[in-house]
Amino acid sequence: MRRTIWQASVLFVLFVVGFAQEPRLPLVVVQEFGQGRAGNGEWVELLVVGTGPGTTVDLRGWVLRDLQGQGRGGVWLRFTEHELWQAIPAGTLIVIYNVEDRPNLPEHFPKDDFDPSDFLLVLPARTGDYFVLAQWGGLGNTGDCILLVDAQGNDVFGLCYGERSGQPLQLGAVDRGRAAWYLGAGLEGIFDPKNWRVGLDAPGGSTPGAPNSEENARWLEFLRTPPSA
Repeated sequence: MRRTIWQASVLFVLFVVGFAQEPRLPLVVVQEFGQGRAGNGEWVELLVVGTGPGTTVDLRGWVLRDLQGQGRGGVWLRFTEHELWQAIPAGTLIVIYNVEDRPNLPEHFPKDDFDPSDFLLVLPARTGDYFVLAQWGGLGNTGDCILLVDAQGNDVFGLCYGERSGQPLQLGAVDRGRAAWYLGAGLEGIFDPKNWRVGLDAPGGSTPGAPNSEENARWLEFLRTPPSA
């Protein structure tokens, strides 16, 4: 059953990325993000998919940005060359948040975690060992796009919400005090908005640093379990 889910996911992604170029699987995806309780208490959760269970991804030099990028406002940060990023295991959740507005994060937001051995990293967005921060001016309330770009400048994953568009995944409004999360158990369906939910960025709604549904939890468990020798 697990192998079937993975094989179906691979076939779906090969179709989505197109046949004109050599296919590239999305090694990392955005699977949840939130606007915080108010202000600029935003956060983004990435899931490392790799090429399957037991694999790793080198995130050195990758960029997380929004539609505005390095322009006025918006979010833009780069993963440093720190050894932490050299081999992040599949199944790892990476939660990045606006450290400048910590009071407006949701009350159930997890504590900082710098140890990937538990398949969870919770990191403040600031220049230091792990990131070079160009800016974190917040995600747009009426609409924005969140983009993940690899070290070679290739778009890896992108979504838009609200009044903004132009990425493979288009969600409805995710304004202040709201969050959006993926419910599925694989790459198949991740670009279908029917497999996403928008709700309160609060207990009972968003789940930063944790699975988003029973089905989503099975996917994480699958990715975190190396194949039998």
